[in-house]
Amino acid sequence: MASTETETRQSYLVFACGSSWYAVPAECAAEVVSFPELTRVPGAPGHLLGVFAHRGEVIPVVDMSMLVSGESEPTRRAVLVRLTRGTLALTASRVAGVSQVDGRLEPLGINGVHLHLRGPARSAQRDVAVIDPEGLFDHLSQGV
Repeated sequence: MASTETETRQSYLVFACGSSWYAVPAECAAEVVSFPELTRVPGAPGHLLGVFAHRGEVIPVVDMSMLVSGESEPTRRAVLVRLTRGTLALTASRVAGVSQVDGRLEPLGINGVHLHLRGPARSAQRDVAVIDPEGLFDHLSQGV
């Protein structure tokens, strides 16, 4: 029987924001940073904490916990996700490092941010939601 599900076994940077664990493709995870005081963006949605300058680039900081669950998780660390169209900083309260992730990468929802989170997936020791960075970038670019 043919499966329409996509299975994966690739390297990902695994990190948590609050009690939820996420994984981004290792080739997109540029670095983990402690971000400075942020510049607020007037009229921005609650999950956009602000922006900061890093190595000549202005980078938006997205509170992953607020974006996914609607509850903020205070942290001063973030994973920089670099794409050809730009860079995002996704908040991280803990970083587990790079590991293999196994699983079926089906969208975890039918709309909103959950359309860009994939699973079920598992890293070495925990369940993770795999982030589709291009899809998340598109979603956030729509001002949602």
